Order: sequence, then structure tokens, then C-alpha cells
Amino acid sequence: MKKILKLINIFIATIALYACSTEQAIDDIVVQQATKGLMFVRIVEDGAEVDDYIHTARFIVFNNASSFPSIDINEFVTLDRKDAQTFEIYLKVRCNPDKMLIVILNEPESLTGFLESVTSPSDLNTVKFQMAEVFNNNHTATRSRGIPMTGMAHNISITESHASEINAFMQYVTVKRAVARVEVWLKTEPYFQASVTSDTQITLLHSHNEGYLMDPETAPAFGNIQTVNQPDESVVWKHTGNDVRIENIAKLFCAFYTPERTCSAENDADKLVLKIDKIQTADGERNAVATLALFAERDIWPPIYQEIREIKRNNVYTTIGNIHKQKVDFQLVITPWKGIREDVVIDPQYYLRVSSDYLVLPDRWNTGRIVVETNYDQRNNWIYPAGIRIGETRYYTKNGDEVTDINSNLYGWLGVAADNNPGYNQRFVYCSVLHNLQNSQDRGCYATVEVGAGNLVKLIKIYR
Repeated sequence: MKKILKLINIFIATIALYACSTEQAIDDIVVQQATKGLMFVRIVEDGAEVDDYIHTARFIVFNNASSFPSIDINEFVTLDRKDAQTFEIYLKVRCNPDKMLIVILNEPESLTGFLESVTSPSDLNTVKFQMAEVFNNNHTATRSRGIPMTGMAHNISITESHASEINAFMQYVTVKRAVARVEVWLKTEPYFQASVTSDTQITLLHSHNEGYLMDPETAPAFGNIQTVNQPDESVVWKHTGNDVRIENIAKLFCAFYTPERTCSAENDADKLVLKIDKIQTADGERNAVATLALFAERDIWPPIYQEIREIKRNNVYTTIGNIHKQKVDFQLVITPWKGIREDVVIDPQYYLRVSSDYLVLPDRWNTGRIVVETNYDQRNNWIYPAGIRIGETRYYTKNGDEVTDINSNLYGWLGVAADNNPGYNQRFVYCSVLHNLQNSQDRGCYATVEVGAGNLVKLIKIYR
């Protein structure tokens, strides 16, 4: 089964507990200063894999971000838990009409000294991390501090109107991983036998050994994407343990991490190359080489292949090796590095997608609508019915603990309704809050609603 790794969602509620006052005007710029203000940050990353756990977090806040940036705070936090997927923190900030927040998770230890001395957002434009410090020797897993991830929110205005928790300013920030992921899936044609053995190895060629820390797309004129003229890093995955039979349904065998960069040189000279050696079949060994040049977007059928000219952070480049009697061919698909739960590949042509896998509905009678679509139609005689089905609703505390007590205030607060077309390829799912929370400390609790088609399953998450 394929687990689509997901983006981290960060909620920032800015709370000025004391009134902000205008101190003085300098060159016609009014500088607002807060005696005490709090920025409440909650980081949520439920269902993450080990490489995605949050080990450290840095919060850098600038005032007057679009004109003459100056540091408000620069705070670094180390988490005690080794498997943290969510935590929250209060940051003391000043009132200012032009603030910027930069979030850096799992920063490499060698960059800590520099990040502590940052005085302007531009200081971060060309900061690089070393793959050897973050990942193991073959770039298939992280070392102890996890994948570096960064995000930014700008055009934030903190004023006297945010002087209470009830009127707190909320900002949604998307944090992206600083690398891409190349997944290698294998399948066979029906009735043809093939296996991965202790002799099998998979090599990713033309990778690179460093990358930029910050995301170049977080704000206009911010950040860079690196160009590497002759990428020459090669990393190898080798199977260990017992032989594994390759089925006629695609299965994930290994994944590599690789830095974001351009790959637009002539003759594909700087594109990633995948090399597979010594797959055992009934007719002898199979080897294959593929240049990762033409990819289709997932969820589009029939596929439209386009040349990629950049390896983008936070993308998953999925390669499905189809092992035939005479050859091995490849299907290449770009998949967003996001999602809430496991996404099982029935067949590469089938998809299940939702217009959003995430809603924020804080108060009673708040309602949201999700559009669910699939092209699964039971053509291959699967045991699952055609069309879209709606599954269970589950409830969780803000700490991610499941709520099963039907008498709890955190249970049963969500109403779920869908249109009456279960066999159709599109359905509308409506989620409504039925009652208010009894305690403001329970803010951050959530529910999940399961939707499925065939054996593809997604969860829609609804936060209070």
C-alpha cells in the first residue's frame, strides 16, 4: 500500500493580550509597539511517517517586512517527544501592520548558528543544507533530526483589534519539505512471475548532494532554485532479506530523497536516471534503465506526459516499473506530497480525489462541502462496488487521541451528509458542526470522515 506523505499544516492565532499603542512617527512611518503580545502557533502533522516527525522548530518574525525588515523574535524549540506530529507554542510578538513569519522545522545542526544570527529575510535566500547531514548514505531515510521543512506567512497585520482570544487573528501557513521524493514501484503483467532477490539493486543517478533550505515560492522575489550543471551523485538501494514476489498490482519497493533543482539541460544531461538491476523472472534476469524526463499528473486519465524541467520540493516522482516477458517499461507520475491516509493503488489508471481533505469549522452550524470524484467503475471485476462510498466518522482530541465515549462533548459533534448517488463517479459530502465546545481548551480537536472508491481510501479532516 502506498502512503502519500502529506503536507504539514500550521495554524497561527495571534493574540495581543494588552493594547498596542502608537509610540511615535518616524519619516511618516507609524511604528506600533506592543507591551505584551502573544502569537499562538499550533503545528499539526497527523499520520506522518518516521521521516516526517518534528524534532525542532524555529520561528522567525519580522516587522516592516515589505520595507525595512527588522527582527521581532527568533525562537528555537526542541521537542522532547521523538515522534511528535503536533505541538503548540506561544510566541511573544509586537503589534505591527506589516509582519512576516518564517517557520523552519528540523533544521540541520550545522545551520543553527547562522539561523540564530539572521537579521533580514534576504539572509535566507541562499542558505544550503547538506544531504549527508540530513539523510543516510543512500538517501533513503533521514538521520536523527528529520526532513528540513520551511514555510512563510506575510502581509500579517497585528493591531489593537486582536486584543483578546475571541478576536484572535488566524493565519494558515503551508510548510513544505526541502526535498523531493522518488518512489520506485514494481508490478508484473498478469501470470508472469518475477521477484526481487538479494541480488536486486536500484540506483538513482544524477542526484545531488546539497539543496536550498527555503522554498522559492513562498513569497514574491524570495528564495532561489539551484542549477547544477553536472549532477553526479549516485545512490543505491539493495534488497535484503527473503525474496519478494512482484505482483500484478503495483507495490512500493524503495524511495529516494533528492534536492530541489533545475533539470533543463540539453539531451537530458541533468535529469534523474533510474537503473534497476537483477530482477529475477521465470525467463532469467531483467535489467532496466529509465531517464525520468516525461511525467504525467496523477488523477488525469488518459495520462498526458510532459517534460519536467525542475525537480520540485515536496513533490513525489512515482515510477512504476512494469515487468513483461520481453521487457521492462515505466509509467512516470507526479504526485503531491500530501494526503491524510493510505492511498492504495488498484491500478495506475484509477484515481480517487477530493476537492479538499481539510476543513476548519470552529463553531456551531458551520458547514463545509467537499467534492469527491473517481473513475473507478469495477471494470476489472473487483469485489468493491462501483462509484463512491462514505465510511466512518471518528473523533479525536487536539492531541490526536481517539474519542470513543459517546457521552463526551468531543464525540458526535459533526453531522455528515452526502447526495444520494453512491454509484456515481462524483458525490458531494457536507459536514456541519452540531454543537459548540464546552471548553475553549479543546480547540484543535478534530474529526475524520472516510470516503472510498474501490480499495482507494481517503480521509477528510475537520478541525474545530
